[in-house]
Amino acid sequence: MMKKTLVALAAVAATGGAMAQAVMTGAIGFGYASTTTSGDVTASGMGFDDGSINFAISEDIEGVGKLSAKLGMGTTGNGSTLFANDSAISVKGASGASMTMSTTQGASYLTQGLASADTAYQWNLSGKLFSSRPVNDSISIKVPVAEGTSISLSHTEGNSNSAVGTTTATGTGYGVGAGASGADATAEQQRYNTLSVDYAAGSLAVNAGYRSFDNVATDSNSHASTRTRASFSYDLGAAKIGAGLEQQTYAFGNTRTDSLVGLNVPMGALNLGAQFANRSTTKSSVTTSYSGYLLVANYSLSKQTYLVANYYSYQTSANNATGYGMFLYKGF
Repeated sequence: MMKKTLVALAAVAATGGAMAQAVMTGAIGFGYASTTTSGDVTASGMGFDDGSINFAISEDIEGVGKLSAKLGMGTTGNGSTLFANDSAISVKGASGASMTMSTTQGASYLTQGLASADTAYQWNLSGKLFSSRPVNDSISIKVPVAEGTSISLSHTEGNSNSAVGTTTATGTGYGVGAGASGADATAEQQRYNTLSVDYAAGSLAVNAGYRSFDNVATDSNSHASTRTRASFSYDLGAAKIGAGLEQQTYAFGNTRTDSLVGLNVPMGALNLGAQFANRSTTKSSVTTSYSGYLLVANYSLSKQTYLVANYYSYQTSANNATGYGMFLYKGF
């Protein structure tokens, strides 16, 4: 996506350094979508699918390293409210170690990560077969330990923990975190610490991680206790494959296991992809399993413009659904 320099925002003080400049990128999307539920109810229609604007700035600070920041905003069409998207501040030292502070809607580990094999063309099974992605505030440190290998440690709080600038008693909105006691009214408000390892060399990329949650209600089957996950992708040249597994345990003794296999086949300007997913839950020694899949086609009209078509099918305890969509996205 082409980056456009808007304006030099800040000159570094007399200690020296380069002028910092802001860069803007974005995208606009329009399309048609249709969904049919297990009750044979179909909802369909066309419209403005997505609009986003992102600003980024970086600056070399003497004795510290490179400091970068990004600010995201979005809208869903004419007359809609402008809302915040992912924003972050990052500092990277000469050794390659970095620290990042961010407010983001975390990407789905399976449907948008290594396991997807780069088939996450706008749509995925998050909020369908898999859980919706909450907005979180986090701080993380990443340290390279060997060629192609790094270790990361992060602390994350649900954005709904915010204590400043809130509009309701439950803490929706943005602001400073609630502090050491946190909040555990819902699973999305639990804080957690994550340790992960990344490896990338040649055609292979691997990630593995372990997460520990706090403020766990001991009599709850919805409050997570730990999460273990691993995924990889491998580029075969003619195709790219990926696979991943994520298991979450709860204080009440139940578990939830998500898995996904991804396949991406490049054919010039056209990319064809598929994701095959499964979610199983074990509670009181009873295991329930549900599955789903996503088929996608992405055609690049240029480096900044592409067409996407998708078809998905999934089942859960509450719903069996199928759907499809066709979209045109223009980046800038």
